[in-house]
Amino acid sequence: MAVLTTDALPKYDPNDLPATVKKLHDYTTSLTEMLRFVLMNLDEDNVQGLDTLNREMQDAQGNLSQMQQTAQGILTRVENAEGDLSAVMQTADGLTTRVESAEGNLSTLTQTADSLAARVYNTEMGLTSINVTANKIETRVEDLNGKYSSLQQTVDGFDFTGMVTFRALEREGESVINGNNITTGDLHVASDGVGALYFYNGDVAMENIVGAIEVYSGTYPDLFIESRYGNNIRIQADAQLALEAGYQGHIYMKADDYIQLRAGGVDYYFRADGIYRGSEKVV
Repeated sequence: MAVLTTDALPKYDPNDLPATVKKLHDYTTSLTEMLRFVLMNLDEDNVQGLDTLNREMQDAQGNLSQMQQTAQGILTRVENAEGDLSAVMQTADGLTTRVESAEGNLSTLTQTADSLAARVYNTEMGLTSINVTANKIETRVEDLNGKYSSLQQTVDGFDFTGMVTFRALEREGESVINGNNITTGDLHVASDGVGALYFYNGDVAMENIVGAIEVYSGTYPDLFIESRYGNNIRIQADAQLALEAGYQGHIYMKADDYIQLRAGGVDYYFRADGIYRGSEKVV
């Protein structure tokens, strides 16, 4: 262990040069040992007021790395001469990373014991963010004009904001939408006017208390409402039911046995051999 010397600097003696050199050598040796001991043990424990350690390195090209350390956390940062940088902040309860380009594009990732958040921003395209907790996932995509879509998923289901498109549902397999709490506004089959809407295996009900229910064929002249596999089709109106055909149009109803219409509590049957009022043939 080095010993703190209290000896004074040896004086030069021109009459005894060898003794003077030896004294100077011994003195510098003691100073060297003292300095080595001090540098090896220099830290925040024996330097009063030192609560932050800073380290920095830079080369001739302008590349730079920095580290700042306290008892609460560590921050590291690396930057190149072009302005690109990355940084990591670590504490006991979280970790945050950041990568940024010289053009301003950046991505961040923040992690704690309870959550994970990722964010990606581009100066020309917009922002995408993802937030994850144990009981929820939230995603949001936004452009520079403020237009956005978002999705939230919990154990209760999905909550969409924005347009939703399902693709490749024609592949082999089955897509099932089932529930008693499905609400929709306008429902369009195909934008080019060619397509079909099918309801299978059960009753189909269209109900509207205020307003109107419209079923029309659009570009093509024929509209078919067909029942298969023993299911029924029922169209009922409390006030008035109108079936109309426009210019050069027609209304076509087909039944293997008969077509039944009821008016004023009386049933009318359209059969192959005529029209019946109840059981009485009238035409």
